[in-house]
Amino acid sequence: METPRSPGPPSPRSRSQSPPSNNVPSPVPLSSSLRTYPKRNLPPILSSTYPHGHLSGHPRTPSQQSAFDARKAEILSTMSAEQIEKRYIEVSEKVMEVMEERERQEKDVEEKMENLRMQRERERRVWEKVRGKKEGG
Repeated sequence: METPRSPGPPSPRSRSQSPPSNNVPSPVPLSSSLRTYPKRNLPPILSSTYPHGHLSGHPRTPSQQSAFDARKAEILSTMSAEQIEKRYIEVSEKVMEVMEERERQEKDVEEKMENLRMQRERERRVWEKVRGKKEGG
């Protein structure tokens, strides 16, 4: 009687011949029922593909969500895509300026801290010398 053999590791040839797996999800069509949810007051093209409408992964309260939907609908009805893009760039530049300023301030604080550490080390050495002279005589 022959014992069943356990399958070994796949051969390199069989691995290379298998089609590559594509982990990128396909977009949800506009006509899909997944795109519309009764909780949202937006047309299907503007609706979230998530059941609770939290695009960032954090759920909103119903009042926050309705305020968000109203603001989004207002922006999309009053601004063109170019205006939205321009405003986005302006806001992102302001945020980058704030971040760069904070980085500069942080660097300044680090430099001051390093100077104080060095000063403290010099003071410690002086005090050790003074203590050594007092003890020695």
